[in-house]
Amino acid sequence: MMSVYIIDRQHIKSPDIEAVRVLLAPVTVALEIEALDVEIELLDDQQIARLNEKFFSRSRPTNVISFPLAEDRGHLGNIVVSLETVERETEGLGYSLDEAIVYYLIHGLLHLLGFEHVDVEPAEAARMEKRQDELFDLALGAS
Repeated sequence: MMSVYIIDRQHIKSPDIEAVRVLLAPVTVALEIEALDVEIELLDDQQIARLNEKFFSRSRPTNVISFPLAEDRGHLGNIVVSLETVERETEGLGYSLDEAIVYYLIHGLLHLLGFEHVDVEPAEAARMEKRQDELFDLALGAS
């Protein structure tokens, strides 16, 4: 079974870590990654902006960044999410903070699995978006 390590490094929002785990569980099964570990860090805008600058030379906050690791050693990778950005981007859509976090975690997991939406053909970007939406529907069905 996948070990999902969730570390809350921000002090602005109050996510329900257990709810996030429950919502994410069917997604890891559907992606056939339940035997791998993933580390998730919940950050604020300032923290993720520092990472975005360090690794991508973009001095601004972003919603999610994925860092692939050695899958052959049982680690899929690390995902960092800015709860401030997530809340801003999903405001008014009717999702709880925990559901919104899971949406962006799905996005991060797909990146770790090789899906891409930036600087690719529109069909490839659409394939990622379609898969993300399907997995989010699956996660929402778990709640």
